[in-house]
Amino acid sequence: MWSNVISIDKGFRREIEFILGKLKNIRHLSYAVEESRDRVFVYIASVCEMQEEVEAQVRDVLQTVFLVFLKLRFFLSSLQNMDLNHANCALICSLVHFDTEYEKNIIGRVLGETIDYAIDGLLNFRLRPLMENWEELAALATRLISSGSGGDIYDIASFITGTDGAKNRLALTRDALLNLTVRRPVEVIDLFDKPELNLISAIIREHPCEILLRGVSLSAPMNNTLKHIARVVVE
Repeated sequence: MWSNVISIDKGFRREIEFILGKLKNIRHLSYAVEESRDRVFVYIASVCEMQEEVEAQVRDVLQTVFLVFLKLRFFLSSLQNMDLNHANCALICSLVHFDTEYEKNIIGRVLGETIDYAIDGLLNFRLRPLMENWEELAALATRLISSGSGGDIYDIASFITGTDGAKNRLALTRDALLNLTVRRPVEVIDLFDKPELNLISAIIREHPCEILLRGVSLSAPMNNTLKHIARVVVE
């Protein structure tokens, strides 16, 4: 029997909900949840024959926690004087989804070397070099915004993250977000209280070159934001 434990401070409510929601869909995985005064512990287990497959899926979940949820928390905290409107959300999400392939390799290595998965502890100690990179990005964004020399907020996002890798055609319908290039649905993760902001994050994460709108009604700020992210086609 293979087993391990995931632990995290109780204050990370969205992260905990995401982890538990994902774990219940992993085949051949059993888990149990315990709580202390300050932390949540998720004990996970599988038969040895399925360890490699199950462990890889668990680590994929944890990578998303680090590179979406916790990275987002970092930038929201670093840029806390910004109103969380559509344009500012696009900037923050551009920072969150910047350089993720490189960061996935670092997190994968750390998760492969650790005995258990103390998520917030790993972020603050083993993954400190990543946080230092995020600090530099946040400082650059703050300087450009404060100086007013970087153009509007979309120009700043493009300047910092670049436009390389914009290769996917997306379709947004009333019920789903689809990546037409690789033919798969796109997960829209619950990160914000406003659904349109969750969509902005999911869209930016896919590095789109084109967004097809199929019978969907969006707010004026959302339509304007999408036009700054990629070419928009209304079908």
